[in-house]
Amino acid sequence: MRVLADFAMQGRWRAVGSAAALGALGLFVPPIAILSGAVIGLVALRVGLGQALFVAGFGSLFLGAVVFGLTGGSPLIGVFAGLAQWLPVAAMGEVLRQSISWRVTLSVAAVVAGALVLVARLVVPDLESAWVAVGMQMLAPFIEANGTQAEDLEGALVQVAPFLTGLLAGIFLLSMVLSLVIARYWQALLYNPGAFGTEFRALQLGPGPALAMVGLALAGQLLATPLALELAFILAVLFFLQGLAVMHGLTHARNMNSFWLVGLYVLLVLALPQMFLLIAVLGAVDAVARLRERLAEQDQGPRD
Repeated sequence: MRVLADFAMQGRWRAVGSAAALGALGLFVPPIAILSGAVIGLVALRVGLGQALFVAGFGSLFLGAVVFGLTGGSPLIGVFAGLAQWLPVAAMGEVLRQSISWRVTLSVAAVVAGALVLVARLVVPDLESAWVAVGMQMLAPFIEANGTQAEDLEGALVQVAPFLTGLLAGIFLLSMVLSLVIARYWQALLYNPGAFGTEFRALQLGPGPALAMVGLALAGQLLATPLALELAFILAVLFFLQGLAVMHGLTHARNMNSFWLVGLYVLLVLALPQMFLLIAVLGAVDAVARLRERLAEQDQGPRD
């Protein structure tokens, strides 16, 4: 990936081409879109928001042209898709560049994501019914092709709809955060080797957000409040990242074989929902109990 990062940073038009090409591939293989966002994030981190907006804007135009050329559909679809995934990464990259703090950057991103969920609930009168209608429209070809009972799918959508806004916001936030993490890794790889690992392993969000996440989750369960669960999920995305930092920190501090981290990521692929929850809980526990600091003190032993 160093070759890709180095190529993108040799000129802004190369960055535009890299982001657009990866974005186009991401239309067919969605995880690749995360790499396109990482190009935007790298530009923001290295040369600032203005250049990142330039790359995102022209990259979106190229993406629109690709959509029109391949599908004959409106190029605005590609333009919107590019701007929607790249502008937030550019903004987060600028926040990280100015603050030099993952805690500040992730907190700002979570607040914005939560605010968007609240705005959506206020602006759309019957948001749950709207999600069901959109879902049925999108699944119509599947229903016709497979002879699936529309009533069964509609019933499933009705069950999920109350939480769908927060779920999508959290997934979108996670993809943006992963793009920024990769961008930060690339930045260190090119300009400050070794710095990323030290910075990432030290990620600490603090007890406040962790307690807020637990409180929202309990309120959502006990009071049957979907909004509380949606906001808890958004915070869980942040603590998922801290949980990964804990695992990386422990393996580094104990000089453990990298096989353990490989196994962790394999499990993430095989059982993502369960592993996401487990790692997010680990991150929240570390935020409150300072597990890494306690283990570091134990390793140092008693002092005179």
